[in-house]
Amino acid sequence: MSDKTRYAYAVGRIRAIEKRLLDKNKLDKMLDAKSPEDAVKVLVEAEYGTSSGDLASVFEYERLLNEETKKVFKLLNDIAPQPELFELFLLKNDYHNIKVLLKDEFLGQNNDNLLTSTGSISLTKLKYMLKERELADLPSIMRKAVDDSLDSFNRTRDPQVIDLILDKACFTQMIEVAKATENEFLLGLIVRMVDLANIKIFLRVKSLKKSWDFLQSILLPGGKIDKDVFIKNLQDSLDNFINALRSSTYGQLCEEGITDYISSGSLAKFENLSDNFIMSYVKKARYISFGIEPLIGYLVAKETEIKNARIIMIGKINNISNDIIRERLREAYV
Repeated sequence: MSDKTRYAYAVGRIRAIEKRLLDKNKLDKMLDAKSPEDAVKVLVEAEYGTSSGDLASVFEYERLLNEETKKVFKLLNDIAPQPELFELFLLKNDYHNIKVLLKDEFLGQNNDNLLTSTGSISLTKLKYMLKERELADLPSIMRKAVDDSLDSFNRTRDPQVIDLILDKACFTQMIEVAKATENEFLLGLIVRMVDLANIKIFLRVKSLKKSWDFLQSILLPGGKIDKDVFIKNLQDSLDNFINALRSSTYGQLCEEGITDYISSGSLAKFENLSDNFIMSYVKKARYISFGIEPLIGYLVAKETEIKNARIIMIGKINNISNDIIRERLREAYV
């Protein structure tokens, strides 16, 4: 079977399944629900997860969301001609789990509740490898990041270095995998994610009044924004930084998001706009007939859908007003 034929089958399956995505009407139904129990019923009706029928409590909604994530990756693994490529999108979960496990070890804590079971490496295996320092089976970038985290913490006793080292390694590995595919759409997606992450890193470093050397050490590789843009504007006003990016792809996003950050001190608006920016890019996949692009589009669509479902459920459980919840929702794929 040719690649074109195989992708034709995969894309055909995705096009049919896309019709079951939670569109605006279904999200509005969740949002307008009178109780968290009524809101979670929308997920159950949408056949979320693998065991939604025996949901004991509304507070188990997170289990549904995790099961749904696993379902999505199983589907892609079953139908994609190159299923291994989708492990790229699981890397952030692997690195998150490593952060939690290392910090627990260093600080004598137990935060297993913060771990996610939706990584490319099973939790049981990852726990064993880190505990026994049996790291040979880890990808080389990940293995080096763990070694660097161990060394840096032993020297500084600062758990923040774990986040910095592992975040940088995560994006380095994602860029490496994306480049190896030679797929411009996938690489373009990861490059945009790197640029947006670097802008957020810049804003945080600037607010902490850290040095140029510190900023250079934690900026992520692989983005399109020249590092000099960040370095030259570290001591200038954020208005100058906005002007420096005004003619770039991120001009409008930065003007709106950073202006809100200046007035509110919160990155919530910037993060919301960043997610919507990525969604606008990914929506191009809806007009591509063959190839991996529609599958990537569906994956990002489901990740965004699950994020929106989580935002609504948290809001409902905590009696947050619908207006505030709606402001936090991300743009849907459909």
